[in-house]
Amino acid sequence: MAQASLKAPPGSHLSRRIATLGALAVLCVVLAYYAPSMFTTGNVRAIVLSSSVLLIAAIGATFVILMGSIDFSIGAIATFCGMLVAWLAPELGLWAVLLASVVGLFFGIVNGLIYVYLRIPSILVTLGTATTLSGAVLFISDGRSLPVSDPSVIYLAQGSMLFGIPNAVLLSVLVFAIFLIVGSRTRFGRMTLAIGSDEQTATLVGVKVSVVKIQAFAVSGLLGGFAGSLLAARLGTSTATMGSYMTLDTITAVVVGGTAITGGSGAVRLTILGVLFIAILSNAMNILAFPPYLQTIIQGIVIVLAVLLNSPRMHSEDVK
Repeated sequence: MAQASLKAPPGSHLSRRIATLGALAVLCVVLAYYAPSMFTTGNVRAIVLSSSVLLIAAIGATFVILMGSIDFSIGAIATFCGMLVAWLAPELGLWAVLLASVVGLFFGIVNGLIYVYLRIPSILVTLGTATTLSGAVLFISDGRSLPVSDPSVIYLAQGSMLFGIPNAVLLSVLVFAIFLIVGSRTRFGRMTLAIGSDEQTATLVGVKVSVVKIQAFAVSGLLGGFAGSLLAARLGTSTATMGSYMTLDTITAVVVGGTAITGGSGAVRLTILGVLFIAILSNAMNILAFPPYLQTIIQGIVIVLAVLLNSPRMHSEDVK
């Protein structure tokens, strides 16, 4: 990815946050007019449920993007781990979710190690991991869907332990709260920002850049694996393509929320805005029966606009 050589002027960060909130508000108003059924209780519940899984994956992607890198393997990791849950749940029950999340952590660490020590750009490393895992999923499943049959795993996502709120939503809120603290109150969170702002300066002041980079990819893999496990439990089945949307949606959500794609600017707390924007937009396009190709075009335009608004201008030599 790219390192930002030009810093955003003071006050621009706040204006970008306001722009994101304004865009979300305008979107809701327009959709309320053209698709009033969006805001029925049942549909709002569906939006929140879909947002919960995306939020977990997007939080992991945020740390990687904050340091100026990118992770294109999140969707493949989510799919592989979701398939693993469906395969192991009859024997292991809820332990299958824990094991699948650890497997996601492993793939994240592998991404980080290859990126750091072999000096291969993160986009290529994670694309390679995504391709490998996509093939592995097809091999494991033989192209067929696998049902999630264990009641405890299904309850993890579909059940409700508190005030009728789906467990998947409660878990996403818990993950968000934990990593909100990690991002703002821990050395790791501050160092990801420092690396994204100026990696050379961060190195000079004693930041263990290689360690932080591996940790960021590890977090992305862990949360990608957990998101895939939760998605399989929510759907009640696992397919070879169930997480394919997640890679593009997580990156879009992070950037739309206000984190610069070049790194060095943003925060975990902003990602939830982007997640809501993407979830509402996707839901609306489905309700309005937009063709799949048109939905992809619109999402691509949203990404470009978000990058233009939220990232400082780069020089060609900054791209790596």
